[in-house]
Amino acid sequence: MDNNILGNGKELIYKILQEPTREKFIDILYNGFGEQDNLDFKEQWIEPQKIAEIILGIANSGGGALIFGVKENNDGTLSAVGLNKLADKEKENSKIQKFLPDILNFQIYDFNFNGENYSKVNGKLFQMLCISSKEIELPYVWKKDSNGAESGCIFYRRGTKTIKANMQEIKDMIDKRIEATYMEKSNLQLEEHLKQLKTLYNNLTPYKYSLNRLFQGINSSISSARITGVKNP
Repeated sequence: MDNNILGNGKELIYKILQEPTREKFIDILYNGFGEQDNLDFKEQWIEPQKIAEIILGIANSGGGALIFGVKENNDGTLSAVGLNKLADKEKENSKIQKFLPDILNFQIYDFNFNGENYSKVNGKLFQMLCISSKEIELPYVWKKDSNGAESGCIFYRRGTKTIKANMQEIKDMIDKRIEATYMEKSNLQLEEHLKQLKTLYNNLTPYKYSLNRLFQGINSSISSARITGVKNP
């Protein structure tokens, strides 16, 4: 996909995350963006664990949205098929949340286009799950042992696919967190921050990475931040 289209798509998704209006929702459907790392479409609601994996992947990739009631065709175009009915948001939230860390926030919005003048969505129902992400909280980690995913897994979006993050992707997330820690005006001291990261690494049981190698990457990122003039708050 053209980089300009991707950039415009990310900007539009950012806007709808800030203010989820009907007009912005229609823009996402009919401006030709298709699925990308921060946007996924499902024709109907799917099993909670699969939804939780996508949420975690999108959150670790910077945040975005998951839209229900939309089918992506083989040629990349979208068909606004609509949902048979709106899912109970509280029930879906409770089923999904058990897989996710408590600090990860998401919100489900209803879109009912009964009486809408735009014919392609007229009379149809959709729901959109908006996923927040903060660099200072990366990476978001899988909370519960389940089929195909152990506690401590880190999901990521690679293009339009939700996958388990590799070592480089995890390091990139850690680098973002370290930089955000320096930039953030908070009372979190560096020593406490590194202690949290060490606890995180010790809990990454699905990953057989060397802690020494990972911490070498952390120290390198800290040095780089200091060289560029970023100061510990």
